[in-house]
Amino acid sequence: MQIPPMRPTFTIEFPIDRASAMSRLEALVRDEDYPIEGRVAGNHLMLVIPPKRRHFWSPWLNLEVHDQESGSKVVGKFSPNPSVWTGFMLTYIALATLVFFSGMFGVSQWMMAKPPSALMFMIIPIVIAIGMYWSSLIGQRIANEQMRELYDASMNAIRG
Repeated sequence: MQIPPMRPTFTIEFPIDRASAMSRLEALVRDEDYPIEGRVAGNHLMLVIPPKRRHFWSPWLNLEVHDQESGSKVVGKFSPNPSVWTGFMLTYIALATLVFFSGMFGVSQWMMAKPPSALMFMIIPIVIAIGMYWSSLIGQRIANEQMRELYDASMNAIRG
């Protein structure tokens, strides 16, 4: 069984050059009538759902357009709002730190021929981390329609 990724990624090659692909994507961002917002910086583009329709799990699509011999390559990566992503990662780091120190304390107890009771404290952060991962997968399902919307908008813009 493959573990689903926390940040789904895709790569697509197009038979048009990078400059043309970027100009088509920039036109998508500039179109005020289109229900997607975004920002452009160099060969990087970020597409988001407008604030009126945005919720906690709303995806952000980060696109990078690269030159290739036969045209261009678009690499896309979905992620939640950067503040949500940062919160999740900081919480994972804190949980990993708790597991590490509980493990070190438990091993030191074991080395002193005492019962390694501190090892039981590792269970709580591990369960929390598993719960957070599970909630991120639920969030991806909740955001699936908006992920499809961002993907379709970017691919249709590049195809012209």
